[in-house]
Amino acid sequence: MIRRWLLALALLLPVTGHAGDARWDDFVTRFVAADGRVTDTGNGGISHSEGQGYTLLLAVAQNDRATFGRVWTWTRSRLQTRGDALFSWQWKPDADGGKVGDRNNASDGDLLIAWALLRGAQRWQQPGYRAEALKILADVRGKLIKPSRFGPLLMPAEKGFDRGPVVNPSYWLFPAFAEFARADRAPVWAELRQSGLALLAAGRFGQWQLPPDWLQVSDTLAPAMSHQYGYNALRVPLYLAWAGLDTPERIAPFLAFWDANTERLPAWTDLGTNAVDPDSAQPGLYAIVALVRQRQAGGTVRFGDGDNRDYYPAVLDLLSRQAAREARR
Repeated sequence: MIRRWLLALALLLPVTGHAGDARWDDFVTRFVAADGRVTDTGNGGISHSEGQGYTLLLAVAQNDRATFGRVWTWTRSRLQTRGDALFSWQWKPDADGGKVGDRNNASDGDLLIAWALLRGAQRWQQPGYRAEALKILADVRGKLIKPSRFGPLLMPAEKGFDRGPVVNPSYWLFPAFAEFARADRAPVWAELRQSGLALLAAGRFGQWQLPPDWLQVSDTLAPAMSHQYGYNALRVPLYLAWAGLDTPERIAPFLAFWDANTERLPAWTDLGTNAVDPDSAQPGLYAIVALVRQRQAGGTVRFGDGDNRDYYPAVLDLLSRQAAREARR
């Protein structure tokens, strides 16, 4: 009788641990400091709002409230110091512990953090997280949206990028827009979904007709800055699949690129010369390919077991696995 009572009580008590898998535990051990700073090991050891946002999002998915709490505490105290609800995009370590390297924001980091807070509020019944998320979304709407013939543009940051203007197609966080619309009740989130799809349909370049990392939106569309499909734009097929927007037509350019490079997966291609990365990508990029290919073929996604050396491919691996669990058919 006592054992039954204890079992019933255990089922009613809130979960304080997490059901994380070995990959998540390894990611936290290698890339998340005790104070909650997420280290980009492939980028000089800096931290950024994107990395903090991705880690918060994954912590919710893993029901890892302890990691979420310390990552959010660090993010809020070190990066949300601009005077608004947005976040300085970069933190640089130094002998004194580090400092903000650039007070300008990055809209993908802002949106990732807001998305994670909304999900954390729902999972752990924390209305304070929801209130913080809504403040971020309000400032994104008020400071980072610019009209265009394609619909609203999500500017990469509050400052800069106005000449053209220049946008980053991978900042369109397709799987989050419906959740933003439900929470924030602003039409711009549905409009951004449509403008992002329109830009992807029109802004294709190079031999494989891929989107660029940076896109100039003027009378004509053109690649800007790096003129590559690379470490930014490779997230586009991940987000399309995660949102259930991976129609054959939208996915065809990515499949063509991967099919042309079957011996090894390059992380980038130059959209002017069609040259590709001479090195093979880490397993995290292969995880995106596995997700997209299997969704096109149908059936269960089978991911590889390779280890990722650096933060970015490691987080892409975890995100691809989360997308496989959540994506609509």
